[in-house]
Amino acid sequence: MVFCSCLLSLFLWLRVSPANADGWNNDVPASVVGLSGSCVEIPCTFSYPANGKTYTRFTGIWYTENYESTVFHTDTSKISEAFKGRSSLTGDLHLNTCSLKISSLRDSDTGPFMFRIEIENLDKFTYAAKKVSITVKDSPEQPTVSVKDEVTSGDSVTATCTVLHSCPSDLPRINWSHDGSRSSPSQPQSHGQWKVTSYNLTFTPSREDHNKHLSCSAEFKGKTGTGYKMLKVKYPPYNVTVTKPSVKENDSAELTCSSNSNPPANSYQWFSLNGTLLGIGPTHKLERVSRHTEAISCTAINTVGRNSSGQQKINVLHPPYNVTMVTKPSVKENDSAELTCSSNSNPPANSYQWFSLNGTLLGIGPTHKLERLSRHTEAISCTAINTFGRNSSRPRKLNILYPPEIKNESSCQSGILTVCVCVVESNPPSEVKWFGPDFSKTLSSSSIKQNESLTIFTVQSWQGLPETVQCLANNSLGSSSITLEAPQNGIIIYIAVASAIVVVLVGILVYVVRRHCGNRATRQPVMKNEMNERKTSPERSDLKKSKEEKGCYEDIYTNCPDGHDYENYVGPLSSDSALEDESVYGNV
Repeated sequence: MVFCSCLLSLFLWLRVSPANADGWNNDVPASVVGLSGSCVEIPCTFSYPANGKTYTRFTGIWYTENYESTVFHTDTSKISEAFKGRSSLTGDLHLNTCSLKISSLRDSDTGPFMFRIEIENLDKFTYAAKKVSITVKDSPEQPTVSVKDEVTSGDSVTATCTVLHSCPSDLPRINWSHDGSRSSPSQPQSHGQWKVTSYNLTFTPSREDHNKHLSCSAEFKGKTGTGYKMLKVKYPPYNVTVTKPSVKENDSAELTCSSNSNPPANSYQWFSLNGTLLGIGPTHKLERVSRHTEAISCTAINTVGRNSSGQQKINVLHPPYNVTMVTKPSVKENDSAELTCSSNSNPPANSYQWFSLNGTLLGIGPTHKLERLSRHTEAISCTAINTFGRNSSRPRKLNILYPPEIKNESSCQSGILTVCVCVVESNPPSEVKWFGPDFSKTLSSSSIKQNESLTIFTVQSWQGLPETVQCLANNSLGSSSITLEAPQNGIIIYIAVASAIVVVLVGILVYVVRRHCGNRATRQPVMKNEMNERKTSPERSDLKKSKEEKGCYEDIYTNCPDGHDYENYVGPLSSDSALEDESVYGNV
């Protein structure tokens, strides 16, 4: 094999003599760099002495040094086994370009390589004076990332990733560590290396990007190279914080404002809840702080912008206040109830005490349970205690629900009018209905008086009531009734007797008048004498007249019914009008 190669070299040397080589030139790099497993392209141009003639049939051949292997041939059947399917001519011989591409680059593909041209009807020539070597690397070159030394958050920025490679037909895949708009135009080759400088990324940095790497990765057939540059991002203050120590009520407090910004904040302002400027500087002092002190905010400012902490409430330490008891709105009698004590205190109350109305300690703890409640259960209060003091709630009486109970005070009395009173104790208040003895007739209450859980229902009548009346009380928890005896009203009999007396008196008066008038007509002289006597004896005449009048009234009283002392009667809950009528009847 070596012998044949030597003969071929001798033949070619004899076939193309140096004398005939004037005008035969080519341009190739002395070496190129290729990535193992990827492809490499050797740029190549050539010239020949055409002498003004046009040639159309060319044969391009690439050999290894000393013609040991045919790397490429226009007749692909003549390509050596080691390069079959891996080599191709990317140039156009008619345009004097002879670039060679070798794919799936191996460590043995180092060269050197030389180009030979065969032109029909002209000559053949091997450009052996300019050979190309390939440096095969196992890992790619690291890309170079370019971006401004300092950028501002919120502004648009463009970064560039520069990648060196040797195979423009098989460009690497580029990946950026930051989201943005991407573009990838390329630049022409330089000394056999394709320098791609326009893998661009346009993005908007934020404060989170400060001091972080912006990286660009180039992947070649599974092998990756990564370049990066640290970002320097300017941003306005954020995470503005007010440091506020705990302070006892009525003490003073010094507040400190801090923030995260680049460059650091150079100014601070303090504002009240309504926006009033309170002070300037990184610290601010509050005098005589109370639990009612309003919230305060701090604004940090740098050359890029400003930001605020938001309203911050001071942590004021104080004893409990607004102590309240919480329980069910209402509870049935004989049931139990759990009460909870709450308060506004800082720090929270660490102890609770429960007291009866007379100050007896009933229990300790935030809750207290009362068993078998009754309507007579006393009011109860709660005391909350923390390290700064104590305070109590107002005594509270629970809302105990129970069915109606008709009190013994319920009764009927009769006088000028008959009055029946039904006294009902219940919660919720009861509805009361009055009935006759057989429940066939409903009587309407004339008045209803409410006093807490006690209600007084009254029914009254001038004409009298049935001998017995029924009082029926009812609420949502039950009912109760009582039968009351109603004394019969004697006013009707009284009026009848009085009327009879009046008739008798009128008859007597008519009789006396008539008799007196008759005597006067027949005995006028006598009457004159009597009149004279009366004039002379006035005392006797007046005495007689008084006696007659007295006798008349004595007769009237004699006929009045016995046993009715109206002036001494006081009916239960009787109205003023009833009493006035009673006095009138008493003087009939």
